[in-house]
Amino acid sequence: MSDLKSFSATAEEAIYLQPPAGRRYVRSFLFSRRVDAPFARVHLLVRALLVICLSAAQLRTMNTAHPDIVGSIVLLVPSIAIFLISGMHGKVARIYLLLMVPTIFSLFFSWTLLNPVAGNITFVRQQVYPGFLTFSLAVWQLLWVGIVLLYYRWKRGIVNGVILASVAAIVVSYLLPLPAWTIARVPLFHPLTLYISEQGLLLALTKVVSYSGMMLSTIALVVTSRDIELMGAMRQIHIPRPIIFFLSTVFRALNLALTDYETIYQAQIARAINARPRSFVRRLRDLASIAVPMVAMMIRRSSEIGDALMARGYTLRQRDVDFYETSPLRAIDWLLLLACLVLLYLAIGPYPGLTALIQRW
Repeated sequence: MSDLKSFSATAEEAIYLQPPAGRRYVRSFLFSRRVDAPFARVHLLVRALLVICLSAAQLRTMNTAHPDIVGSIVLLVPSIAIFLISGMHGKVARIYLLLMVPTIFSLFFSWTLLNPVAGNITFVRQQVYPGFLTFSLAVWQLLWVGIVLLYYRWKRGIVNGVILASVAAIVVSYLLPLPAWTIARVPLFHPLTLYISEQGLLLALTKVVSYSGMMLSTIALVVTSRDIELMGAMRQIHIPRPIIFFLSTVFRALNLALTDYETIYQAQIARAINARPRSFVRRLRDLASIAVPMVAMMIRRSSEIGDALMARGYTLRQRDVDFYETSPLRAIDWLLLLACLVLLYLAIGPYPGLTALIQRW
């Protein structure tokens, strides 16, 4: 009889944990994820440990003295796999990838141009700054100012005129030797030389690949994590109840703030706020105008949460109850913990790196 009762209780809990019929997405820390996302089935603590160990191994490959390009490419594969099985919406994933592109390019150019690394093969060696500022009067300056003024009188524009004048001045200065008269020279900083070698390109490429993997895995971790899972994980590792209560209240308030923002934004759209084209400054002012109702709604929400806790007689010293989101460690979690040990060895172990091993072979 007792076994039948425990079975029925387990069945009821399983039904409770299932998402409502027809619901495909659930809210997470950032945006939302699919309910049946494969990476979300892994325990939150194991997920976080896996991303940390993977990032540590990727940091190991970015050694300035001995960059490990093969190791960074190999570790990029699990990062991409984690990103693909995170269950985020396709549109959100494309937005994240588009946001990563300028970061990756800026990282590549900064390590290629601004951090010279000596190598056996030199591709570019050119001085870009002599170490002093020169105040002079040149013909190309007069040409530049004249083109800007003429374009302004013709089109009443400045930006396009500046671009056209700059291109014309560069082309004319390259084709014709224009005279210049030096007035003064002031020493400032030290000379800068653009130096690009094969070792510098290898280091920049390694950093780009490793940072890309770190960003993909971190995004996947944040998108798949829910506040209720974090509360359950903290209950499992016996975090003090006041800390759990504080964090749960904070995350709950953030979720409510996101919901309130969507409500206010939809109300603005319903009032035809975007009926006509608006400038960028005007859009910023419209975004700032949301702050007033947002603050008012947050104050009201905090008062409602306090009243609800008092009505239920909640205290920080009361006895714990069953928490449905406290999930045990399963077989896949133990396998991933073993993978974390391997990644930890790759991060702090004595091995020289996959690139060095391949070169030795």
